[in-house]
Amino acid sequence: MTDSSAVVYCAWNCNTEVDIEIVYLGCGAGQIWCLECGGDGNWGKFAPEIVGPDCACIDCKGTGRKLVSI
Repeated sequence: MTDSSAVVYCAWNCNTEVDIEIVYLGCGAGQIWCLECGGDGNWGKFAPEIVGPDCACIDCKGTGRKLVSI
């Protein structure tokens, strides 16, 4: 596996640039830290009174990682 960095365009209109490390997995796939939770898998820190303090991130299912195509 080879690590590299890339610019990811995210947010509602895909106009927010984030420079992020990508772990190349082969066959055009890579793995990044989850942009929604910051990579810890806990979304409850943003709204603990609504979803609870230990709510798993919806985007990464609590893993803290996401797959991307390269």
